[in-house]
Amino acid sequence: MTNTQIKKILVATDFLPHSEAALKQAIWLARCSPAKIVLAHVLPDFSKAVLSASRDAQYDMIYGDGEKLQKEIREESSARMKFLITKLEADDLGIRCETLLGDPAVAIVQAVLHEGYDLVLVGTRGQAAWERFVMGSTAKRLIRLCPSPVWTVKTKLEALSKIVLAATDFSETSRGAVSMGRAIAAQSGAEFHLLHVIDSSEIPARILERVTEHTFQEQVKAEVNDRLEEFIASLDGEGPITSHLSLGIAPTEIARTADDLKVDLLVMGTIGRSGIKGVLIGNTAEKVLDNCDCSILTVKPGDYVSPIDPPFWPLHPNAKT
Repeated sequence: MTNTQIKKILVATDFLPHSEAALKQAIWLARCSPAKIVLAHVLPDFSKAVLSASRDAQYDMIYGDGEKLQKEIREESSARMKFLITKLEADDLGIRCETLLGDPAVAIVQAVLHEGYDLVLVGTRGQAAWERFVMGSTAKRLIRLCPSPVWTVKTKLEALSKIVLAATDFSETSRGAVSMGRAIAAQSGAEFHLLHVIDSSEIPARILERVTEHTFQEQVKAEVNDRLEEFIASLDGEGPITSHLSLGIAPTEIARTADDLKVDLLVMGTIGRSGIKGVLIGNTAEKVLDNCDCSILTVKPGDYVSPIDPPFWPLHPNAKT
């Protein structure tokens, strides 16, 4: 997927600074392409909405069909989103505002399945380790569950990326991620770097025992470098690529390289795991998200099927633009 193929962008907001940064990034993308933005606020706690509603709306919720309460919720949410759009001087982009109800990650994935968004942007403020293990963050769950690329904005950087790093394992999924990263780098005039990590955790111990560490690294890197050069030669697109080879544990090496290069955006493919396996094992993209301070764009395989069922009810009844 290239930048010109991004036609519909979904930005999730909770009105906190990190989600404002995500909207800024989307606005920059929209100004570089024909993409349209939908700004969505997901209300996960319906009980709070009921308590803050007017008496008429509460009465309607108890004795009526709840239509008045939903209308109040959507109007208040829409007003806050429109204020944010005006604050960021993006009124000319025709950004549509929608309010969704339910679990944030599930509601966003269902919106993607229902309306075919090409890209999801979400801000994240990070969490303590125990919070990530027990609950997970919305961003991490989207990396697992969302079929479209997910751009996680972790820092309050300017929308214009100056250094873009893509990680590749030579798979078709990573090829798509690299192409998307190069397109974004070209749009922003950024340096583009490409990294392949030779994962030492996958090398049999008996091989390590036969050679010295230096000799082994030189032999392996020489062989893999040829493959990396072939991969680069097969890529579409223009612009210089600075390549890097590293030996170690993939998530650690990717995060270290991103930190050393002072990367603004890291792009990588992800296989997406869910359920108990995903909690216990995770994947490289999720582990990098925990240990990297830059924004991260993850891309799924073309045949990825989300475990979230498509919605069978209107996502946003009576929603207004």
